[in-house]
Amino acid sequence: MKNIAIIAKPHGDRVRPLLGEITHFLSEHGVRILKAKRTAEALGEREFNTDDEIREQADLVIVLGGDGTLISAVRLLGMKETPILGINLGRLGFLTETRASDAIPAIKSVLDGDYRMERRMKLHSHLLEDDEKVLEIDVLNDLVINKSDVARIIEMSLYINKVLVNEYRADGLIVATPTGSTAYSLAAGGPIVHPGLESMIITPICPQGLSNRPIVISDDSEIEIRIKTRNERVSITFDGQVYRQLDTEKTIKVKKASSYTHIIVPKDKNYYALIREKLGWGGVQC
Repeated sequence: MKNIAIIAKPHGDRVRPLLGEITHFLSEHGVRILKAKRTAEALGEREFNTDDEIREQADLVIVLGGDGTLISAVRLLGMKETPILGINLGRLGFLTETRASDAIPAIKSVLDGDYRMERRMKLHSHLLEDDEKVLEIDVLNDLVINKSDVARIIEMSLYINKVLVNEYRADGLIVATPTGSTAYSLAAGGPIVHPGLESMIITPICPQGLSNRPIVISDDSEIEIRIKTRNERVSITFDGQVYRQLDTEKTIKVKKASSYTHIIVPKDKNYYALIREKLGWGGVQC
């Protein structure tokens, strides 16, 4: 890997020293370093690489931060399936699994070709207004339809493969990937789904009616959500980072994306050990 991009969370006491260590190590190994704007700023440098340069030229992206920083990197890469190594400077770190203390050994392993990579599916969604696409976006974790006003509920119809599945009266609705099953969907009562599977999880948020439960569907399904609520403010959030206010009576369509995200993970860890650690199962502290 000759060209490696670094995308770092711009704030925090640990960012700049670790950035210095990583850039020094990569330079010693003859690697060309591509720095995102905020990464250069964290190093006190003026020169940086554009998003297009990173997208087109990077053989690897190193992310320093939390899961949100990694999701930002996924969005920057778009359709590109460039491998991502996440160094955890955040809290939970379901996606950024490598500890900061293990950053240099992990990078060395990648340069030596001794690493494990996981392929994660994404969702492709688009928003329809008068049968025309007004927004189109891919997500790694989830999209969330939510109420914007206090003490209001949303009325929605859920169709899967053009078949009506349910009519919801709820605070909102989440459509998640297996990767996103440990994010908002989990907090709303959804299941944990192994990220190696390819499926979609639909989780209602505080629905009226105890029979309205989360469901897991196949990855070749096509989801259509019709917002039926009138005269109420409704919003949709993509991966917790892209927000859109919806007028009433809109339609959201969701299906499996055509590209994947590739995440480099520690070879000595497995998913079940990760969730045990992060969720504090079996007495392990988060």
